Amino acid sequence: MLTQINVSVPNNSRVVAERERLLRNPQRFENVALRSEPYVYYIINQLRKNNLPVELALIPLIESAYDPLATSPAQAAGLWQFVPITAKEYGLINSNTFDGRRDLIASTGSAISLLQNLNNRFNGDWLLTLAAYNAGEGRVRRAIEKNKEKGLPTSYWSLELPQETMQYVPKILAIIDIVKNNKRYGIKLPDCNYQNSLVRIDMSKNISLAKIAKYTGLSLNDLMTYNAGYLQQTVSGPFHLLVPYSHAENLFKKLKKENLVTNKVTELLEDVPHKSMPFEIKSTTTTTIQYSTVSTKETETVLKNGKKQITYQVKAGDNLYSIAKNYRVKITDLLQWNKLKNGRVKEGDVLKIKLVNSNPI
Repeated sequence: MLTQINVSVPNNSRVVAERERLLRNPQRFENVALRSEPYVYYIINQLRKNNLPVELALIPLIESAYDPLATSPAQAAGLWQFVPITAKEYGLINSNTFDGRRDLIASTGSAISLLQNLNNRFNGDWLLTLAAYNAGEGRVRRAIEKNKEKGLPTSYWSLELPQETMQYVPKILAIIDIVKNNKRYGIKLPDCNYQNSLVRIDMSKNISLAKIAKYTGLSLNDLMTYNAGYLQQTVSGPFHLLVPYSHAENLFKKLKKENLVTNKVTELLEDVPHKSMPFEIKSTTTTTIQYSTVSTKETETVLKNGKKQITYQVKAGDNLYSIAKNYRVKITDLLQWNKLKNGRVKEGDVLKIKLVNSNPI
């Protein structure tokens, strides 16, 4: 089951150049990372559900700086920057009232389908997949064929591609490295707060975002950003309203009194714990990179004896041995702390881990 991009981050000149450029303005990097807060939980959850590398959540960081209202000179739009022809191919509705490219739910579903298709076509090579996401499948294939004719290697690093694409993949790898080693580079990552993550309220009738703003105290600008798919500032088809979790319950009660909602508030994370920080990255025992979907910082508590305890959600491929090694604890302690009768754990299980004298690797 694929949960990570199985590639080391090379320290070649292209990655180094992108990393140095990003680190020249650490404040901008931190601001864009913080802007991802309402959306990134849902995106990471969808990537995990589809067995895709969660590092792909970095694509909107580069494509749109996590701004659903972003539009490029080539008319690419939304978090994932779909151009009109690709949006149509992947079923994203575009009418006078709704643009699916700007809708978190619709665009993320289509982006995942696109990434899955590209990765299948490039035989599981994620660097070629990312290059094709940026430049188009045809452009990458032509570059591969050109190298084949010359007897040259056909890996991403060997291809002659548009300048933007030559920088695109190194930039993603540089960001993975920066996030993984943020303390070394002096980057403060956001403590992503679930209270700010978006949830869905299904409406039964049209309602203006201005009215929602009055009900919630949220600014109209914020609501327009969260619900960027609605081009007329009115919630119509597909009739889902996205608001931060912290505002949802009170808003739902007010809307229910007016018979404007169809059912309960729908949390977009389903079975994922609320306390998580998607920007926490850990390295495995090899040089592969993966995201940790439960943050030791967010879930950390201090016990009466002064020791620290965290909760950890088991990921695909985890076992008690790997977890114990990462957190420098004994397998027997894991069994005792979690009252496990055997050493079997499965994806989604939540474990208590008491940190003794060291931090997790």
